[in-house]
Amino acid sequence: MVGSINQFTLLFSSLSAKIALFHSVCEQARTVIPDCEIIGVDSDQSCRGAKQIDSFLIMPPIQDLDQESLLQFCRKNNIQFVIPTRDGELLFWAVHQEFLFNNQIGVMISSESAISLCEDKFSFFKYFEKAPIPSISTSLSLDTLPSSCERFVVKERMGSASRSIGLNLSMEEIEAHVRGIQKPIFQPQINGRELSAETWIDQNGICHGVILRWRTLVINGESHESEIFSNPEWAEKIIQVFTMITGLRGHVLAQVIVDDKECLHLVEINPRLGGASPLSLKAGLNSIKWSLQEFLGDSDQIPKSPILKSGLRLSKKNQVVKIQ
Repeated sequence: MVGSINQFTLLFSSLSAKIALFHSVCEQARTVIPDCEIIGVDSDQSCRGAKQIDSFLIMPPIQDLDQESLLQFCRKNNIQFVIPTRDGELLFWAVHQEFLFNNQIGVMISSESAISLCEDKFSFFKYFEKAPIPSISTSLSLDTLPSSCERFVVKERMGSASRSIGLNLSMEEIEAHVRGIQKPIFQPQINGRELSAETWIDQNGICHGVILRWRTLVINGESHESEIFSNPEWAEKIIQVFTMITGLRGHVLAQVIVDDKECLHLVEINPRLGGASPLSLKAGLNSIKWSLQEFLGDSDQIPKSPILKSGLRLSKKNQVVKIQ
């Protein structure tokens, strides 16, 4: 699709406290459209980022928006492209992406079916059980997990993995933990190093580069220290995993655990930017730039094998992100 770049405005949704990510998106967007305005929106007018960026708008909660009211909001604010950033809104934007596209508004989003698969942890396990990087054994009941398991992970079946998660629980601790979970799923506790793998996938389902980074310090599910490294064998396996899901598009990241035998275990796939994605964007995974080029009809400018930097590190302390 060829969009107009006159008075082009990009919407960064669910701003919250994602200041570093917001500025990374701004930097990349303006390599394509120098005068692009980037608006951060959130339904919470007192969110941390509201006073830390130049352009902030209050957006109605997505459950209060239908197609027409969403279109009116976008037209009123001259929105021509949308970057969703929160798990709970991905399905909303996927449902409306064709309608918005027909009204000259692009969204960096995967298909409804791809997002639904990634959100349902039990279906996700069954789908990737025999993948090049197999998913962690997942059960709706403790009785069906291997009898050798002594420590467990308990999560909500649907939605964000970090919500209500219980890690390294004993059998006795599980009973108390599941009281606060609507639809629990159970997994064996797997100890090891955590890594994230990030890619950008075009409208034809082709991955353009993969960034691997160790998650050396994780707080509430988000990387506060992360370092890019190279492992071509792992990268190839992760590409195979990504391409198994029809409909994954735009920026996509996977979480993987590497155990003490160097075996890889697939934890989840998130079809969105992540909290530490500024590191991958800085390393040359130009997801925002390529998404805008694709939307504007300039796909021929997107490299099939981008040059990506290794060794860069990200640290986050007191909401301040540093990359070096």
